[in-house]
This record gives sequence, C-alpha cells and structure tokens, in this order.
Amino acid sequence: MALQNFLSATIFVLFPEHWRPKSLCLDANGWREAAVAAGCIQIIVSLSIYIWWFVYSAGHWAHAALMAAVKAHPEMSVGSGTAGSLVFVLIHLHPLTWILLYFAYEGIVRTLNARAGMPVRATLPLRLIDRTIRYANTGEWKDAPRLVQDEVTRGNGTWDLRISSCRKKPHWKYPLTISHAGEFFQIINEEQGDAFGARPHVYFFRRLPANEIIKGLEAYDPKSVLDEEMPGFIATVYGEIRRRMARS
Repeated sequence: MALQNFLSATIFVLFPEHWRPKSLCLDANGWREAAVAAGCIQIIVSLSIYIWWFVYSAGHWAHAALMAAVKAHPEMSVGSGTAGSLVFVLIHLHPLTWILLYFAYEGIVRTLNARAGMPVRATLPLRLIDRTIRYANTGEWKDAPRLVQDEVTRGNGTWDLRISSCRKKPHWKYPLTISHAGEFFQIINEEQGDAFGARPHVYFFRRLPANEIIKGLEAYDPKSVLDEEMPGFIATVYGEIRRRMARS
C-alpha cells in the first residue's frame, strides 16, 4: 500500500495542493520524495520526446521546408553545414519544441527545489486551470495558503521563541517586538521551513532586553492567522522603511 501511495503521489504532486487526495496520508518527506521522482520522470520523458521530435523533424518537414526554400531561390548557395544549422533553427522555432523544452526545464526545477526543501509548485497547465477557476469564483488569482494555527516553540539557546506559520508575515522585520504570554520578544531572524509542511514560514525571537526600548509592539495570538488579513502593500513598505531606519 505504501508503494501504491508513493506511485500515486508522483502523479498528484503535479496537481495543486488542494487537489491532492487526503487518502494518500503522506508526510512532508513523502511528498518531497514523490516530487523528486516526478521531476526526474518529467525530465526523461520530455527529453526523450524532444530527441525523437528533433530526429523526425530533421528528416521530414524541416528538411523539406529548407529544400523548398532553396528550390525557390536557386541563386542561394547553401552548404551542408549551413543547411544543418538552418534545419536546427527551423525545428527550434516550432512551438512543440518550446513546449517539450519547457517541461524538461520544469522537471529540473521541480527536482532541485524538492531536494533543497524549497516550495514545489504544480505543473503550469494545472496551475493555470486552478487559478482560472479561483479567479472566476472569488476574483482572486494568487494561491491561497491552507490556514492552520501557528506553532509556537520555546527555546533555550540562540533563540527564545520560534513561531512557525502557514502565512508569510512580511511586516515581521527587526526591530519589531511582539507580546506573547505576558512576555516581550524581539524578532532576530526568519527562515524558510519545510516547503511541503503546513507551516513553511519560520520566525525566531529573543526576549527583549530590560534596557532596550520597545519598537513596533504587536500583540500576538497564534490563532490570529486563521482569520487575519495579510498586510497590504502600504503596510509592507512601511515595515521595510522602519527596518532600514532602525539599521541606519
């Protein structure tokens, strides 16, 4: 059953996340391995079809098109090397060649992103279909993250508080301070977590030193992500300006 789930996952990893059947019951590591396998298969299949298409085209329509052009212009002198270059160009001007090379490139990116733990998106055609349906129903084009409550972890080393969230918080920049459980914490770092996990955005905080002035205080609730509106363009720009001013 585990093998069957994995083989199914190599197909469904190409789909948008909310299209994937929950019955597969795979963890983030399982989806990552499925993405690597799907990417490798996509590369092999795309390049194999591309090679067949190139050989077929060179011996049929591209060669015929070149010969027709030479026949129509007998004053042209086309050597064997030039003819080969022109056939190569003709084949790569064909839309099918672009499509095959794109899917090979997409497979490479999918494999590398999965190996690096970075976000791996659905294949382009299905992503466009999904976004078109979403735009028709809601007027929103961008992907909406699956909302889950933030995960808060206490630390005892280089950081005192770690918050893992399903949503990126672009206004969480140094020297922002949050209040949580009656304590004050100042953000010190941001990392990209598990791309296939429910909370890919990870933030690290330290307790605010007693002699430091609070800057940009925000009352924090782990459940607020479930219904909060993401900061708009103005709020994001304002947060970036504050961050740069604090460093200067």
